[in-house]
Amino acid sequence: MVVVGIGIRANTSLFEGQLLMEKGGIKVNGQMQTSDSSVYAVGDVAAFPIKLFDGDIRRLEHVDSARRTARHAVAAILEPSKTRDVDYLPFFYSRVFTLSWQFYGDNVGEVIHYGDFTSNSPMFGAYWVSKGQITGAFLEGGNRDDYEALSVVVRRKTKVSDMPELERQGLAFAIQESKKDVPDSGVTLGEKPTFVWYATAGVVAAVSISAFGYWYGRKRRRW
Repeated sequence: MVVVGIGIRANTSLFEGQLLMEKGGIKVNGQMQTSDSSVYAVGDVAAFPIKLFDGDIRRLEHVDSARRTARHAVAAILEPSKTRDVDYLPFFYSRVFTLSWQFYGDNVGEVIHYGDFTSNSPMFGAYWVSKGQITGAFLEGGNRDDYEALSVVVRRKTKVSDMPELERQGLAFAIQESKKDVPDSGVTLGEKPTFVWYATAGVVAAVSISAFGYWYGRKRRRW
């Protein structure tokens, strides 16, 4: 059996020549607005600025990005004056049979591997370090607290002064560093989106409209 992963190409042909494009997607700002302020783009087709990467424009192909950029666009449309620019931590996960992994950040810089690769329940991971800071982290077999610790050290761009020691500590490094207090940056790492209510309201409205349409259609057939 041969498995070939060739990626995808975002289908943006409908908007080419009408909206600005970048990195193979529709370029948007921190509010998910395109070059036409009345048009918003989210999900795989949207190329948006990543604060963690100093505002570099990226197009991310993952369900988590699709969900969060959609919610952010809803908030920006309904309350533009109260919605800050999107501050998304790039995140990917996958599950293959008994394996389950998560990745945060970017895979740039020197990579450090750690963990147990041989047992029946392996738990292993990797850090990516660039210019003395953690830029990315991967973990297979962790629990919720483990993954949260990794997300914290990546978002904080935690400094690394001793690479061999980082390899020796492995996951323990992230757990230890994530518990340290840092100056308030204006971003709450565990903050729940304020736009969840809007997304819920939108779903309720859509369901209500569908139910009314179904009821009205049946009523007309009886007439």
